[in-house]
Amino acid sequence: MVKTKSLILQPDGSLYVRRDDSMKAVGIIAEYNPFHNGHKYQIEQARQATNADAVIVIMSGNWVQRGQPAILDKWTRAQMALENGADMVIELPVQCAVQPADIFARHAVNVLANLKCEWLSFGSEHPDINFNKLANIDLKETIIDQDYTKSYAELIRDALTNETGEDVSAPNDVLALNYAIANLKNNHQMKLVPIKRNGANHHDRDLNNDGSIASASSIRAAIIDNSQELVQYLPDSTDIEAFKNHVDWEDFWPLLKYKIETSSIDELNHIYQMTEGLEYRLKKYIYEAHSFDEFLRLVKSKRYTYARLQRLFVSTLLNWRKSDDLSQEYVRVLGFNKSGRAYLNDIKKQIEIPVITKINKELSGTELNFDVVSGRIYENINHIPQDAGKIPLIY
Repeated sequence: MVKTKSLILQPDGSLYVRRDDSMKAVGIIAEYNPFHNGHKYQIEQARQATNADAVIVIMSGNWVQRGQPAILDKWTRAQMALENGADMVIELPVQCAVQPADIFARHAVNVLANLKCEWLSFGSEHPDINFNKLANIDLKETIIDQDYTKSYAELIRDALTNETGEDVSAPNDVLALNYAIANLKNNHQMKLVPIKRNGANHHDRDLNNDGSIASASSIRAAIIDNSQELVQYLPDSTDIEAFKNHVDWEDFWPLLKYKIETSSIDELNHIYQMTEGLEYRLKKYIYEAHSFDEFLRLVKSKRYTYARLQRLFVSTLLNWRKSDDLSQEYVRVLGFNKSGRAYLNDIKKQIEIPVITKINKELSGTELNFDVVSGRIYENINHIPQDAGKIPLIY
């Protein structure tokens, strides 16, 4: 067999040589909050559509994009993914994960691009949309007159609809567009592979008894309610006992309440994403609220979405400051199987950001400081070690 070589242009303009017999990977950006049949279906479809040698998942850790604690810890969710088709699971740094959709997407795409993934696959309500074409449209002029009652994502969506007639309001389509924009900034390093979203809508709160796929929102609600209807929506390998150790924001409410009550207005003002006098609203309502949900409702106004406020509460709880550098990127391996490990060995010399497989004291205080602190806070609630001495899961 004659082996050929390909020159691959990297975002910084440099080239690296890839053999035609080298492994190729498809990347998936996920939260798996928790992992369910819809996620298994996506992995299977991504592998089938690309014929990839490895499926690489970059997953939010113990805190997710919309500003919530993950219902199960990152190790449990990574194990579920490995048991159901993922070849390697890496953690999206917490400071990159708990962000608006555009920042979340940019960091996740950057890490997968660093891992030399050939394809980027994602769920989409409308996979026939040309996301690459939409990503190329310059909307700066059309969103100058911003409506403060709408989020930035909503402004982008409305501007695109006005400009093209294309409706990208569905939750996964919005994320897909942000992935395409981030990939464009990386010189289209990955080929986009949309997968038609199956079954329930993203935010459905009720289990759909007509099939085997339900939304993550409805599954989380069923977990909290200790519903016995869960089994049909989860892969056969799922350990139902793991759900007994679930967490939600109410578990962290005493910690958040203590943090706000013992901080001065000036101290709160320096918290990341604390803008437009929000510190005064937090101080005002922290003494009136008797639960996290009540506090969230009291602080809510037309100016801020629930997700925006929940991300602020994560920043407050974890003491992220406006002066902190929250842009660090690295490859934090949570687990892999034989194919995942082989792929990592195949491309590790081409990765330009740190690759981390074990936590030591130096890393705990430098690159991984935000992940380690957030893990310790999470560990206070679920009592399962999250970082110290942990090594990747081997499946």
